[in-house]
Amino acid sequence: MNAAALLALQDIDSALDSITHQRPRLPEGAAHGEALAVLATLQSRAAAAQVRIDAALAAIEESEHVAADLTRKRTRLESQLKTVIAPREAEALMHQIGTINHQRGELDDHELAALDEQAAGETDLATVTDELPVVEQAVTDAKAALDAVLASLDADAAALHAARDATVAEMPDDQHALYERVRKQFHGIGVTRLVGSHCSGCHMDLSPRELDLVKAVPVGEPAECPQCGRIMVR
Repeated sequence: MNAAALLALQDIDSALDSITHQRPRLPEGAAHGEALAVLATLQSRAAAAQVRIDAALAAIEESEHVAADLTRKRTRLESQLKTVIAPREAEALMHQIGTINHQRGELDDHELAALDEQAAGETDLATVTDELPVVEQAVTDAKAALDAVLASLDADAAALHAARDATVAEMPDDQHALYERVRKQFHGIGVTRLVGSHCSGCHMDLSPRELDLVKAVPVGEPAECPQCGRIMVR
């Protein structure tokens, strides 16, 4: 059995696993996510500011509509007041005019408040509008940096897959089946090296007797780690 081929295949798969592990943890990915979050916050602020503006404009329009109706009504009452003679009727008309004037005063206060709200919303929207181009550019730059790193990882993965295919093609079917079985059994690391006196898979030190058992296997042939049972190559 070709232990070197087993070890080469394990190294390739470990490199592929490393790439898979890296992808969701790239600092460029985190930077892109942060930039998107800032952009989303700004867009939310812009939407909220526009809602304030729209609500204020609607309130102003409603106030002006009601005020126009009151003005027409007051004008009509004032015309009637000029023609009446009876004091009681004149008093009633003046009372109605006074009520309208009070309502107009309240409407004016509401309209001024709505104007203030409109101005505040427009100020917020202008601030966000000024900030948006910078943040949008930051998102674009972060995305470009992330894409570049991902493209590099894709290229590395493609080269590794090609090397894996070539290695497997030269490996007997039973040896390949053994490799896949132990790789699955040991969650990705089925073939290890003897490094000094310990296993690179389980990282356990071997006793002198265990070392003798491993070293009794000819160099180039796979042994078995006495501690974890992985295929061991020295």
